[in-house]
Amino acid sequence: MELLEGTTEVLDIFTKEFVSKKDVILGISGGIDSALVGYILKKNISKEKIHLYSLPFGKENRDVKKVSDFLKLPYETIQMDKALEFFKNTSKDARLLGNIKARLRMTYLYSVANKYNGLVAGTSNKSELLTGYFTKFGDGGSDFQIIGDLYKTQVYEIARRYNFPDWLMTKSPSADLWEGQTDEKELGISYQKLDKILECLEYLKTPEQCKFEGISTKEVKRIYTLVQSSAHKRVNLYIPKVSFRSVGSDWME
Repeated sequence: MELLEGTTEVLDIFTKEFVSKKDVILGISGGIDSALVGYILKKNISKEKIHLYSLPFGKENRDVKKVSDFLKLPYETIQMDKALEFFKNTSKDARLLGNIKARLRMTYLYSVANKYNGLVAGTSNKSELLTGYFTKFGDGGSDFQIIGDLYKTQVYEIARRYNFPDWLMTKSPSADLWEGQTDEKELGISYQKLDKILECLEYLKTPEQCKFEGISTKEVKRIYTLVQSSAHKRVNLYIPKVSFRSVGSDWME
């Protein structure tokens, strides 16, 4: 997946203009997405205004410290187990508890944002946003998404340009919501294949027109269906229009 010329410059300008003089709160997981967001933030605003938090349920991912060292930004660890206790008593469903974990993490990040009168940075990429591979009001509930218009393979391409360490470039992407969980296993497809299909959708082609070596039409249709069925997660508010200008449609901020 090739990057359009000027992509990194757009990300830099957006960050400078949107964040301005605000403090920014960022949850880091030890993965490449949050690492890239942290890198872009540091590149464009004062590091004193960047607040990193690791929010583990149980043992902290050891790569969090490695990311912090790479970025040369300090972070604070907040153990989240106690916040989850009530929900663990009401359900044993791993997927449901995974969504709750994501929402609890975002709740904490917003409590810190209130303290600093700052903004919460999101870490979702375009591949995740289009397939609905994020938790609404969890990792999808932030003030801005720097890498939200970058496919996962493009995230890697930019990280490569910025000389990210090999260990970070080669580790399996994971939301770390339950043991053994990986993105590609849960999505049922590699990011290389997924991004080819999604780009095809972006350019308004039909599943039958998206013929790639090693990817069946059936698989393309499955991803198309996934994008369509997750549309509600990409809309903040569904509001029936009854007035002259309505929030969410023609009341443009």
